[in-house]
Amino acid sequence: MKTKIAIVRGKFLNKFELQFFEPLVSKYQLLGVGSKSAFAHKYKLPVVKLVSPVDLPDFPGKMPILNRLFVDANYLYGLEKAIEGYDIAHCAESYYHFTIQCLNAKKKGLVKKVVVSIYENIPFAAEGIWGRKSFKKRVYKESDHIIAVSNKTKSALIKEGVSSKKISVITQHINTNIFYPVSKKRNNITILFTGRLEIYKGVFDFMNAANILIKDKNLKDHKLTFMMVGQGSQKNNLIKLQKKLGIEKFFSMTAIPYENMPAVYQDADIFIAPSRTTKHWQEQFSTVLLEAKASGLAIISTRTGGIPENVGTAGILVKEGDYREIARNAKKLILDSDYRVKLGKMARNNAISRFTINKGAQKLDNIYEAVLVS
Repeated sequence: MKTKIAIVRGKFLNKFELQFFEPLVSKYQLLGVGSKSAFAHKYKLPVVKLVSPVDLPDFPGKMPILNRLFVDANYLYGLEKAIEGYDIAHCAESYYHFTIQCLNAKKKGLVKKVVVSIYENIPFAAEGIWGRKSFKKRVYKESDHIIAVSNKTKSALIKEGVSSKKISVITQHINTNIFYPVSKKRNNITILFTGRLEIYKGVFDFMNAANILIKDKNLKDHKLTFMMVGQGSQKNNLIKLQKKLGIEKFFSMTAIPYENMPAVYQDADIFIAPSRTTKHWQEQFSTVLLEAKASGLAIISTRTGGIPENVGTAGILVKEGDYREIARNAKKLILDSDYRVKLGKMARNNAISRFTINKGAQKLDNIYEAVLVS
């Protein structure tokens, strides 16, 4: 009989992460557990969706109010029953309520082991809300193993008192058979941003860099297109800025289903991810950078959070917030096609050598085997 593993993610259940588990389907009986409003649909793994406070319609102050009522609103009604009899409950983050629910299920003997993936890379983060500090202490003490998504995350956990022996680093990985490059023979250059249209993702740095490039006389013979794919609170402000700068005809802004994203990357030449650090957040690893690397794009990003671990030497990293430096490097890539192609090949090779789905799944498999015999 196969070992049963429940992948508990609530609202954050998504196709990108679940593809990480697909190579393990033949070995384990896997179940994804999400909330009714989970981010994506049509999974290759069986999925159960449970009611959660986060599923409530949006209203002013929704999450702050719910988090103060529940400590964390990511509570899943019926979770214990859904995972009863499972060998491992693999949940996420030390302060999510469903992670505590998994520990409670373990205490009751409903599940044997609890593994927790941690993405947060700022020490002592999320402790301002009542009850979350005690949540984190329970996770660090009662979980059977912790998976950090980056070495930066591991360092943050150690600063919070977690033994390094209890932590393994397994980064996010990418399906390089879905995201892959295609040859391009054309004169136009497409510069791509994908992600949340929020200030912390550097969306205005992207637009200000684009403005410099569009108005650079040395680039007047190059047909430039800037594409922003995603949704977020800053969309209308970005459209207003385009019009103010007079560059709207060079821009495309849209939201695209995840299954269509490989073609979006294939149609681009340069990828820019200008993330910024805030008081409470910094880029944890960046899935879009993995997608761009696997697609063979020349990459420009910022030295923040887990990005340096992700990109390494396979892209250009600049100081966060420095849109002029982003523009300078993008100009080099536009003018020097050989350099652009070389950087794209380095990115693709980096993705294949370090971040393929099968490599990540094997690391995960090793953790499961070790936890089950401990």
